[in-house]
Amino acid sequence: MRYLKSICVLFLFTGCQTFVSEHPAIGTWGTCHKDGSYWEYKITDQSLLMVNTLSDQVWFFKLQVVDTNLVLSKFRNGPGLLINNDTLVTIEQSKNSVILKSTYSWDTAELNKKEFDFDPIDSLNFEGWKSKVLTDFKKRAVLVDCPDIRTEEEKTLPMLKAYDSEEEIQIKEINN
Repeated sequence: MRYLKSICVLFLFTGCQTFVSEHPAIGTWGTCHKDGSYWEYKITDQSLLMVNTLSDQVWFFKLQVVDTNLVLSKFRNGPGLLINNDTLVTIEQSKNSVILKSTYSWDTAELNKKEFDFDPIDSLNFEGWKSKVLTDFKKRAVLVDCPDIRTEEEKTLPMLKAYDSEEEIQIKEINN
C-alpha cells in the first residue's frame, strides 16, 4: 500500500509540472557577414532587436515563436521587412550557436552566443537609450574586426550606364 501511495504522489508531482521549452535562438547573438559587416541581435519570445556596422540604426521587429521557427513581422510604424511574416527556420543548434534560414530569401545566418546583454528599453528616454546601444555596439564591433571574405567578382558591383540627354521633358498640368 505504501508503494502505491508513493507512485501516486510521484505521478501527481510530475503531472503538475509544466515544461517550458524555450526556442534555442532566444538570447543575445553576434555574427560576421561575408561582406565584413558585424551584426548583433537580441531575440526574445516577442521581439528582435538588431544593430549592424552598415547603419546607425537600431532595428526592431515583432517576433512570434512557432515550434522551432521564428516568424518576423513589423511593428506598426516600424521598419519594414522585404516580406512581412518572414519565417526563420532553425537548421542547427548547439550551446553556443544557432543557424537560422529564411524561407523568403533562403539565406542562412549562423549566430554566435554573446556574453553581454542590451540595456532594457527606456521608453521615457528612447532616443538616449538608442544612442547608448549604438555607442556600446560600436565599441564591441571594433574588437570583433570581421574580415571581408567576398571574391573580387562579388566586391565589384555592376555599374548602371546612364546616357546624357539634353532633351526637356514637358510637364502637363491636369486641371480638375
